[in-house]
Amino acid sequence: MHDKQPKQPGDRLVDMKTVCEILCRSRASIYRDIERGDFPAAIKLGHSSRWRQSDLERIIAH
Repeated sequence: MHDKQPKQPGDRLVDMKTVCEILCRSRASIYRDIERGDFPAAIKLGHSSRWRQSDLERIIAH
């Protein structure tokens, strides 16, 4: 799940709160999966972390 996909046109960046809501998971479980390489790493914007919505949609589809 950690493959490097090019950004899709119109792809939205979402924050951790939104990631948790979309996937119905806790922050801790998501960060645990990032450490294991089972979840895409965050895109850093200053002090904020964001994820591509297309990555989340791919995770949901699997």
